[in-house]
Amino acid sequence: MNSKKNSNFFRLIRNVGVILVLFSIVSSPGFSYDDFVVHLNLGVAYYQQEMYKKAEEEFKKAITLNNNSFEAHYDLFLVFSVQKKYSLAEEELVKCINLNPDYPELHFQLGNIYFYQKLYSRAVDEYKREIDNNPSHIPSLYNLSRVLRIQGRLSEAEKILEKVRELDSGFPRIYFELGEVCYKEGKIEKALQYLKKAINKEPSNVFSYIYLERIYQKKGDYHKAERIICRAIEIDPHNFYCQAEAGYLYLKLKSYSLAISHLEKAVEINPQDLSVHYYLGYAYTQLRRIDDAIAQYSFILSKKKEFEDTYFCLGNLYYEKKDFEKAISFYLKEIQVNPQNTNALFNLANVYFQEGRLDEAEFTLKKLLKITPDDPSAHSLLGDIYMKKNIYDKAIREYEKAQAIKK
Repeated sequence: MNSKKNSNFFRLIRNVGVILVLFSIVSSPGFSYDDFVVHLNLGVAYYQQEMYKKAEEEFKKAITLNNNSFEAHYDLFLVFSVQKKYSLAEEELVKCINLNPDYPELHFQLGNIYFYQKLYSRAVDEYKREIDNNPSHIPSLYNLSRVLRIQGRLSEAEKILEKVRELDSGFPRIYFELGEVCYKEGKIEKALQYLKKAINKEPSNVFSYIYLERIYQKKGDYHKAERIICRAIEIDPHNFYCQAEAGYLYLKLKSYSLAISHLEKAVEINPQDLSVHYYLGYAYTQLRRIDDAIAQYSFILSKKKEFEDTYFCLGNLYYEKKDFEKAISFYLKEIQVNPQNTNALFNLANVYFQEGRLDEAEFTLKKLLKITPDDPSAHSLLGDIYMKKNIYDKAIREYEKAQAIKK
């Protein structure tokens, strides 16, 4: 019986911060009509036609005829992998390792299977085993660095990426990857140098510009930051992250009209990103576009019951509209979600005070002062409440406390 030769290839498909590893199969059909070979080659043919269920059935039939066939188990592993049946793929790959422990890249592939299942510690172990066998295996080194980054082990990830760079300085996006890791480690100057190299080698990668813009923000060089993010937008005007980043920069610069322009574009590109809606609502608020701001925060709550201090923001907006009942409702919801939000407590007490609901205002301020006893505004408002109640000795005491804190 002629044996079917099999060689496996890996393909890295990379988005920023994400690695996906897919497997393909290359096979030379056998010329024997032996049942085992027929099932094996028929499985390969189905695989190539993306008829994975039928391929799976044929490989299982081949294994029934020869349970010790490394090739049949490996092919079945590939079929399970492409169908995202990772537990079954793992079982087949472990069998392959037992049958032929010296076959190249088995631990690399098993690491990938664990990666897909988010079993990161196991993935690290398998990538390291592959690297022990082949210290120059770049895919294992790169994937190991990716898992280490997910685990927050940035220093280790940086060292692994440096090894990749030493082995292949032309490895796609290696300088960006190093720049990103160094930025997250707080190694700003090192990140700066890597990102400049990344832009020089791959000027179309807008994410290098985004991190570089953030670095110049940290340095307080907003002119350079603006110039860099505008260049990224020129390269890819439909990139969500470029538009959002520009919006955040202009918010920091208090250029609210420009911030709105970019954040609106970001929302148009990706309407499901709630953070952009949140900051767009903030920008509208700064320009007194109250109804537009309410629309943004309301959209957020239609998608998620709790998000940042959205209830507090809506309370403030309805207060501005003099709709005190709605303001009270949203302040109470904010306090329910975040009982430590002293701003919400103070604003709620202030609305109660304006509505003449003095007991509720007093009760709310006392809750606030248990959290922050030295809040001069709270003591002062509590003094106002006691004045309205004609409790002058308590009013004097609260006013004096407010004055003492302010000194």
